[in-house]
Amino acid sequence: MIAAITSEFRKFFSTRLWWVLTLCMVGYFLLMSGGMAATVGGLSSMSPGDSSLEGFESVVYGIGVASGYVFPVIVGAIGVTAEYRHHTIVPTFLAQPRRLVVMGAKAIAALPMGLAIGVAGTAACLIGGGLGFAITGVPTGLDQASTWRNAGLSVLAFTVWTLVGVGLGLLIISQVGVIVFALAFTQLVEPILRLGMSMMSSPVLNQLAQYLPGAASDSLAGGTSLYQMITVSATTVSGVPPLGVWQGGLVLLGYAVVLGVIGYLVRIRRDVA
Repeated sequence: MIAAITSEFRKFFSTRLWWVLTLCMVGYFLLMSGGMAATVGGLSSMSPGDSSLEGFESVVYGIGVASGYVFPVIVGAIGVTAEYRHHTIVPTFLAQPRRLVVMGAKAIAALPMGLAIGVAGTAACLIGGGLGFAITGVPTGLDQASTWRNAGLSVLAFTVWTLVGVGLGLLIISQVGVIVFALAFTQLVEPILRLGMSMMSSPVLNQLAQYLPGAASDSLAGGTSLYQMITVSATTVSGVPPLGVWQGGLVLLGYAVVLGVIGYLVRIRRDVA
């Protein structure tokens, strides 16, 4: 098993896609967090004493995990799909015929990659947001323990998202297909579905909205996103309590496990030649 994990970890570095995605993610988070922080700081200076702008530091620093979790998903997925794209999956299974070992090794090898991506993405949000607040003369909030607590939870959320990507890659072995699906679902389908379900006057739909993967991720990261604020506001009116940190983590991890199990059952006996 150790040899399989080592082999799978090395495979992440055999292509350029992982570091290209990481660089794109860092640049995107720097721009997004810096721009949002500067906007909030500008509005705060125009409307001093406006309490509606208080607490937005956590939203700015959490923008990465709220809107950019597609990056760790794709990185986790390509750990699987790259083998099918480059036709190396056959020698992999010849070297290790037990497919469960191979799939498990891919998931374990993805953990340090997800951790590194989470650290890089969270740091980019802290740096971009901190600079934006500092330039506009607004307190950065970087001296608060809650900021660093949420930062640590964001790193954890990114790591779990990488496992979700591995499960998704097992289910959709086409590299182009999994990237298109991940982009469409995370950036379009789920946000619309989540906001729509949260705004409806139905406690059942309000509750279900919190179990969508993005909502669970926000809960795991401390509930600091704009989506989460809207969801919590709507569900509080209907009397539905929001998910806690550990509950969100379990739900998101559940998605990774379910996708991984289904993907494994689909691939266990299917011919890969």
